[in-house]
Amino acid sequence: MELDLTTQVDQLIASNQASQLILWITLGVIVVALFALGTEFWANLWGIIFSPSMSFQRMLGEAQWVPAIVIVAIIGLACSVIVNSYMGREAVVENVFEKISLDNPAVEQILTQFDSLADQIGSDFTLAGNIGYVQDYAFQTQSIAVALPIGFLITWLIWALCGQLGSMIAGNKAGHGLSNLLSALPYVFTVGILTTWFNMLDLAGSGAGKIFSIIFQLYFLFLHVVLMREHGRYDIGKAIVATILTIVLVPVFLIVVFILILFIMVQVETYA
Repeated sequence: MELDLTTQVDQLIASNQASQLILWITLGVIVVALFALGTEFWANLWGIIFSPSMSFQRMLGEAQWVPAIVIVAIIGLACSVIVNSYMGREAVVENVFEKISLDNPAVEQILTQFDSLADQIGSDFTLAGNIGYVQDYAFQTQSIAVALPIGFLITWLIWALCGQLGSMIAGNKAGHGLSNLLSALPYVFTVGILTTWFNMLDLAGSGAGKIFSIIFQLYFLFLHVVLMREHGRYDIGKAIVATILTIVLVPVFLIVVFILILFIMVQVETYA
């Protein structure tokens, strides 16, 4: 007897591990999104590989927000698939936990600084107190599948804002605006897929993973400099300055956003 749709779905969930099911769903979403983007996406991607300057000139003139949002979401989903596929390896998990361990001096310093900021604005939130929660839940398949796409979207918005500000400080007086940068920046972010893959290989103990991760990080910087040059319509020296300013401003903006969120939480608790 033919089963109804609900029964088939229940059997599918029961017969597959949750992580594998989520991976397949994520891959399906990526495929559908790529079809929705059409051939223009692949033409642009091909263009930034073989002729980045000309391609960025054209993309900066279009300022298409909706495809840009879809591309950034796809990048986040693709990275979540890569990360989840490696999180089953014991070496990777151990290396990740070691990097966020409270015994790590760099982590301890960062936690102290953030907790001091939280205390100054009257919040009892502590990053140190949430490390256990992060270790318990942040590396579950469901969390990664959701967190990475959202994280990429937030980073894209903040990066574009900082890029626009850095471009203006470097001398962008007759170039493109924020909407143009938002449109073209996702194609630079596509390098993040390969960087994520080789980072995971590095965590798994591959020496080649570390080397290729560095290579693609440098390639990201190269594409970013080319993008900033076309965005600001100035020479390569100012484009390098704009890129450096962007990289410096991004963590500053993230800290400001974090403080604002804590401040809002304190105000809500005060007047609740």
